[in-house]
Amino acid sequence: MNPLGGVFLFLGLSLSSFYLLPSGLPQPGDILLLPFIAIMLLMSLRDDRGLMQHPFVLAWLAMVVWVTLVSLGWSVIDQDAGYLRYPLFFLFNFLLGAGLLRFLTAVPEGIRWVRLAVMIALLVAFGGVVLDLALGRIRATGTLNNPNQLAYFSLCALVMLLASHGFRLPLRPLPMAAMGAAVTNILAASSLAAMGGLCLVMLSWALFHLGRLRHLLRLVLLVPLLVLALVGFDAWTGGRVEQNITQRFERAPDKVEGIYAHRKYQRMVEFPGYNLLGAGEGNTERFRPYHGNEIHSSFGTMLFSYGVPGLALFLSVLLAAVWRTPPHVWLALSGPLLYSVTHNGLRTTLFWLVLVVLWHSQRHFREQQAAARPAPSASVSFPWSTES
Repeated sequence: MNPLGGVFLFLGLSLSSFYLLPSGLPQPGDILLLPFIAIMLLMSLRDDRGLMQHPFVLAWLAMVVWVTLVSLGWSVIDQDAGYLRYPLFFLFNFLLGAGLLRFLTAVPEGIRWVRLAVMIALLVAFGGVVLDLALGRIRATGTLNNPNQLAYFSLCALVMLLASHGFRLPLRPLPMAAMGAAVTNILAASSLAAMGGLCLVMLSWALFHLGRLRHLLRLVLLVPLLVLALVGFDAWTGGRVEQNITQRFERAPDKVEGIYAHRKYQRMVEFPGYNLLGAGEGNTERFRPYHGNEIHSSFGTMLFSYGVPGLALFLSVLLAAVWRTPPHVWLALSGPLLYSVTHNGLRTTLFWLVLVVLWHSQRHFREQQAAARPAPSASVSFPWSTES
């Protein structure tokens, strides 16, 4: 059953950057991931591999339960079933994340399947970016629905790519091409938040290599190659990527000044009562004249829509995912989190899988370190010995 589940996991992740339907609807990759979830759930009935004993999984489950309770409560109060649509995203991502954790625990080489699938997904999105730029589009969308989705997907995929390699990206064509595709996708999408997150992720990669001479030399070799590839690609597009980035940075001061209004943070101030237990995600007509779209922030959405308990549980999931990990891991996660300050990325499945891969990779690394330590030498003690 594990190999069969692995096949659906591989296919689903490989197509995770390929969107056919409007945002909010199941995409081809999501549909292929459903059989993987079902297989992992069936196998968990026999053996859950002890996952339900870990704070990371328990905090995540508690968050999903709270989101569901808040949504159920408001659906009853407002007599509106629309609230119940949003917990489905949280439930799907939790079941997929828990299934992935079980799969990686049962199949140690499964991380290679995940790694390869993510690289394929990045290259699929990059193919769409090449087409967008060839057609003269200002901001590339790739094979997703909008530029921000492309940028956030690529940012999360880059963190997964680095973490799955233990931040030791090998000098092989496919990983190098996937990393180049991720960086190019983010730059072509011209998302300021994603570019800021990219800087943090690259800084985490550099931080990991600083204390290791052999890895530092590899980094010194890779960075110029990556820069040359980006310059060459931009030259092929006639400087379109550089032009788009320049235009976005010229607008940066206005976007920063308008972040309070543009990202719908007013609701949290104008309707403070909802911050306590949450307003749910739905029926935004309640918040006139600040209704319109959702709050464009993962943290703002968790606080306003699910209250202080929802935000606290969300932060506990993040903390549990990187607890007892080196600084470069925290810095890598800060890249997607920086993006989440000005965009709502809670429904992006790859964000939650980033947490899974970071947690699993660091747990596996600690287990390897513990196994590599020499066993303490045996000694014979006597009742009259004065040594403790």
